[in-house]
Amino acid sequence: MLKDLTQPRKILNKDYLKKRYFREKMTLKQIATEVGVSVNRIAYLMSKNGLKRRNASEATYNYFNKEECFKIKRLSANGELLKNVALILYWCEGTNKRFGKKATTTLAFTNTDIGMLKIWLKFLNLVCNLRANKIKARLYLHKNQKGEKLKRYWSSTLRIPLTQFENISYTKKDSTQNEYKGTVKIKVHNVKLYQLVQDWIAELRDRILEIDI
Repeated sequence: MLKDLTQPRKILNKDYLKKRYFREKMTLKQIATEVGVSVNRIAYLMSKNGLKRRNASEATYNYFNKEECFKIKRLSANGELLKNVALILYWCEGTNKRFGKKATTTLAFTNTDIGMLKIWLKFLNLVCNLRANKIKARLYLHKNQKGEKLKRYWSSTLRIPLTQFENISYTKKDSTQNEYKGTVKIKVHNVKLYQLVQDWIAELRDRILEIDI
């Protein structure tokens, strides 16, 4: 981005700050450099115009996500059905707010059922319009199973590129079922999407609990 130093103070109005800081996700330092003033001056003007600054976690998120990787659109009746079914599946099989002693913000759905996994992927693709390269997968197998062969099977079945599969995790047990092809975890590392799904589940739960038949 080219610096415009010819009118450093004239353009420092509320609309300019909102555009640069919120829509374009620039930092205070980047804005200050662009217009040729100090960072303290930008911080003062943000406060003066009633513009709330990002906290540390939001700043970190924006640093690693210059462009949002998902976009929720208005849904048709079929889209709402897909969304609600996927939310119920995640409510039962997805990650909770805590993993052991640590808080988690990773959207992770784990299952052995091909249909459920495909529904969850369809939700990510069609409801969330998530960028395909944000989806990661991990395969869990028993120690006597052929990992690379089964990884190719799941990659083909779920249409997730092999490059988006993480290292295979093996248990210490042998598999005694020939038809067992492992367990797949589908992961998305995005705190905003994670929180949105949690909020949707809470709304759906409350709606269901209010039903009187």
